[in-house]
Amino acid sequence: MSTHSSKWIPWWWELLSPHKKTLALGMFATAVCGISAAWVPYWAGKAVKAIEYGAYPISRQFLLWMLAATLIAGLGRYYMRSILIGLSRWIERSQRELIFDFLLSRPFSFYERQTTGDLMSRIGDDVSIVRMATGPGLMSLLQTASILPMTLILMLYTEPRVAGITLIPFAVLPICYYFLGRWSHANQQKLQLVNSALTTFSHEAITGEKVIQAFGLENIQVESFTALSREQARLNVLQNALFSSYGPLAMIMSGFCIITLIWYGGSMVLQGSLSIGDLTAFTGYLGTLGWPVMSVGWAANLFQRGKAGQLRIRQLLASMEASVPTAESTVIQHGAVSIEINDLEVRFESGRGLGPVSISVPAGGSLAVLGGIGSGKTILLQVIAGLRDPQKGVFSANGQRMNHGCLREHWASLGWVPQEAALFSGSLRENLNLGYPSASETDMWEAVRAVCLDDLIQRLPDGLDTVVGERGVILSGGERQRTALARALLRKPGILLMDDSLSAVDAETESRILKNLGAYLGKTTLVLATHRVFVAELCEWVIVLDHGKLVQSGTPGELGNVAGTYAKIRRLQNLERQKQQEIAIK
Repeated sequence: MSTHSSKWIPWWWELLSPHKKTLALGMFATAVCGISAAWVPYWAGKAVKAIEYGAYPISRQFLLWMLAATLIAGLGRYYMRSILIGLSRWIERSQRELIFDFLLSRPFSFYERQTTGDLMSRIGDDVSIVRMATGPGLMSLLQTASILPMTLILMLYTEPRVAGITLIPFAVLPICYYFLGRWSHANQQKLQLVNSALTTFSHEAITGEKVIQAFGLENIQVESFTALSREQARLNVLQNALFSSYGPLAMIMSGFCIITLIWYGGSMVLQGSLSIGDLTAFTGYLGTLGWPVMSVGWAANLFQRGKAGQLRIRQLLASMEASVPTAESTVIQHGAVSIEINDLEVRFESGRGLGPVSISVPAGGSLAVLGGIGSGKTILLQVIAGLRDPQKGVFSANGQRMNHGCLREHWASLGWVPQEAALFSGSLRENLNLGYPSASETDMWEAVRAVCLDDLIQRLPDGLDTVVGERGVILSGGERQRTALARALLRKPGILLMDDSLSAVDAETESRILKNLGAYLGKTTLVLATHRVFVAELCEWVIVLDHGKLVQSGTPGELGNVAGTYAKIRRLQNLERQKQQEIAIK
């Protein structure tokens, strides 16, 4: 499906055009169903008329024709529903697959301006609404389009005057349906926005329930949720009222038609200008037209809702960011990678950011990025990871300038450990070999021991096969961080990026892990972001960032012997560690 369709192409044709053959079969089945159903009252009238004149054998023939028309209409209805409803399910599947593939191909910057609830609403509710329009809605319109002309022709053939007088009340329906449709479309757009806001609020409340309980904010959250929920309920009630009004309107008009038929047609029967059989046929015609006419409004409402849903899907797919390269079976690249950054600069709309920064790390070297909160450490690592594009400057890996075309190759040599460890609700083993499925058991245990996770695994009931739950819920914060680090080490990456990824680990375990990481130095290029000096001292080279500016660079020994930010931070942290040791002794 094109994400930039011409404004002259109806939204529904954009979805249906790739399935022209299936649509044509569905339309043929609908035509067979509608035309056959229109003939049922005609043959019924003929049978009654034959009985009226005493021609019983001819009446039985007409009844057989009526039975044949009924059977053909039933078969047509079966294939009509099977083909058209099945087509809408294929469209629903392709829509969801397209959106999911689109989301997975979005760059890091896309998710900085999106909410999880809104994305879930578009891939869930909006797609379902579009499916209803292209399935039951389309089927109802096609059914009306097939049955209405044939029924009108047969009515005019039977008695033009009765047909014209009887159908006058139906002329009011299109005007009513037009205004109801416009009202429904505007209300549906508001409803989808509220649904998105409610989904986002619920997601944030559930994921942040510990903070809410700790601060005693349950009542405030309940009040906010109640306000959103009531607004959603109000819009839903209005939408259902609009949706439900189509049927009663059609029934009222049908009632007026029947009254008109009895009044006018009955007087013609008494005058002898209309037979009872013809009156019976007209009664059947009105019954045949009842549901199609009623469903026109229902289908129009579905199309208005589907239009609003497809508009939101189009808005999502019209993202300005360039997609990341297509995922291919790239072989993981082992071997250290050199890093070169020249005049790098990243800026946000607020003016905050990073740069200009210039650094060089040889293959197998190690760099510590030291700085406080908001100093730009994470931004720098995101650029090196290929997750964020700089506005200025050049980033090169192994002498190759980083661009869109070589991202997959770069990621194949990357071990990325972010601040928040992202674990999935599978087993510990599945989380560890996520980035390197072909890793051997020996390699896995080597990585586990390097991060001091082997004791924990031996205590778990199922060892490596223990299910960690959603976001690794059965593990502590430090255990999740160590699992993410082991996952990165298991790849034997060319570049290992650690973004303050041991912040939740106790000091003793952290020291052991840092010591174990020494065995990987030289085999991988290490870049770690931290705010602790003794962690930075693991590396050969240190840069110090302050409010996005590079204020110092050099070896840990050099920076410790000169006045500056590094020496100040080191002195303060040494005093803090001494105080902690004194308290522990006491």
